[in-house]
Amino acid sequence: MLKPFGNRWSALTIILLLTISCGGSGGEAIPKSIILIIADGMGIGQHTMSYYYNDRYAPAAFDHVGLMATHPADRTKVTDSAAGGTAIATGVKTNRTVVGLDENNQPVKSVLEFAMSQGMATGLITTTAITDATPAAFAAHVPSRYDPNEIARQLAGAGITVLFGGGRQYFLSQDDGGEQEVNLLVTMVARDVQIINNLDDPIDAGLPVVGLFAMGDMPDAPQRTPSLTEMALKAVDILDDDPDGFFLMVEEEGTDERSHANEFDATVAALASLNDLIDAMLAYQKDHPSVLVMLVADHETGGWMIREKEDGLRDPYWGTRGHTGNLVPIFATGPGGAVFDGVVDNTFIGQTLIDYVTAQ
Repeated sequence: MLKPFGNRWSALTIILLLTISCGGSGGEAIPKSIILIIADGMGIGQHTMSYYYNDRYAPAAFDHVGLMATHPADRTKVTDSAAGGTAIATGVKTNRTVVGLDENNQPVKSVLEFAMSQGMATGLITTTAITDATPAAFAAHVPSRYDPNEIARQLAGAGITVLFGGGRQYFLSQDDGGEQEVNLLVTMVARDVQIINNLDDPIDAGLPVVGLFAMGDMPDAPQRTPSLTEMALKAVDILDDDPDGFFLMVEEEGTDERSHANEFDATVAALASLNDLIDAMLAYQKDHPSVLVMLVADHETGGWMIREKEDGLRDPYWGTRGHTGNLVPIFATGPGGAVFDGVVDNTFIGQTLIDYVTAQ
């Protein structure tokens, strides 16, 4: 099914059509909760490498598969994580480097912010700084992704239930070795936000929790403590106590960072981390069938491909150290997942998820 890129069909309308075409079975109900996995920079090349060079290819377990266009507001350009993340988060196109604003620099509300207004629990997790472009697109509104201090100030006051990742330096005061004039973590504690140093710290389930496990970006996948999967499982354990449901975005950043560097082993390790995360989230979905789990990418990085050597053997090859405009795969399992079969624009993701959380 080809979804229109201009005047969109409502996801709820598509679900109704699917239900009717299936004899009114009602199989495409609205999800109560949403887990959105973003594998930054992961295009067909990264998926191909995961298929051939890891022990297993976890995305094969999803029920629905599609392709997504990633261009920013200017269709002639290749996107970045700020514009790509904003489109996925808000359903609105914007310009490169812009976070949470439309192409006229007006704030646009994200699916996470809509979820909060519906009383749902919310979470953002990343393996880079929590102020980086992709997580920022869900809760901050700034003209430039390269203003992590302002993004941190906005995240600190957003009221998000769970924030896990790196980037502690952007929350600490200069006196404490950070970059802020005041210590935002102290300010958050005064607002009854819990700050933890590791996932084993005691947590009051009734209060928001922040874990910033590195001063800057978290280490590559094999050296991370905690791992991406451990952060996600802890977040889900906290969030699913909310009777109104939850929205959780989980980002594997290593697929982008190491693709920029054209580093084969480190990128494959990030893909293995992603496999573990997918396994855990789909296992959780199996036990909680009202949850929609999705895997998307904001763009492709590196132009990775497998060439043929003269002897017929595989030859992994990078085409660039930058982003490409290639379509990227999307995957979904759970209620509402069937609407992502086909070719869609990245704004369709945000528009659809907003429809889902506001239909609660």
